[in-house]
Amino acid sequence: TVWTLGLHQTFLLLLIIGRWLLPIGGEITRDQLSQLLLMFVGTAADILEFTSETLEVENVRHNHVLVYSILGVWTWSMLQFPLDLAVQHIDSKPSVSSKRVPALLLCRHSADLWNIGISLFIQDGPFLVLRLILMIYFKVINQMLVFFTAKNILIVLLQLYRLIVLSLDFRASLQYLPSNRIGGISCSPCESNDTALPADDRDTDTRECTAIPLGDSPVPSEYQ
Repeated sequence: TVWTLGLHQTFLLLLIIGRWLLPIGGEITRDQLSQLLLMFVGTAADILEFTSETLEVENVRHNHVLVYSILGVWTWSMLQFPLDLAVQHIDSKPSVSSKRVPALLLCRHSADLWNIGISLFIQDGPFLVLRLILMIYFKVINQMLVFFTAKNILIVLLQLYRLIVLSLDFRASLQYLPSNRIGGISCSPCESNDTALPADDRDTDTRECTAIPLGDSPVPSEYQ
């Protein structure tokens, strides 16, 4: 067990340090990389807690199905480390039509939605399911297992609450969106203003705006 925990710790540290030393590339900035590395440190601590407090139980180590299940969930949680989507914002240009509303939601809150999805489907959700199975079906109950199960329940509830808040805010912003579209030009940050009006209409509006009458404007005395 000590060697297994040491290998897990070394592997997670190498993942974080290796991601730090790799070239940044053009899709992520240094600020986003620093945020991602801080998230990885907290995630690695949660993963180590999951493997240590479950594999230390003697009844669990003698059950091969449980050991394989724990290692499978642990391997599944490793998939979040290659992903940079938790700190990136997707540059898309969806329309405001009702058919593209999910795409507009993803455009505005891409990083938040990826964080919620990773927490629910890759880390906290699977950890919670396996811990509940250990406690309810296999009758494995101890203080640390109860604490981390309660922590997973709280995190899942908070992530669902945040998802509801984002959805409500997004629906409220859509109600005010038509009032922000002046002359067919979109004011949404995820939409392109170039396709809002036909070319002829934009040229007409430009000519109308630049044609300023100067006949009634006063002329200074020194120029007369």
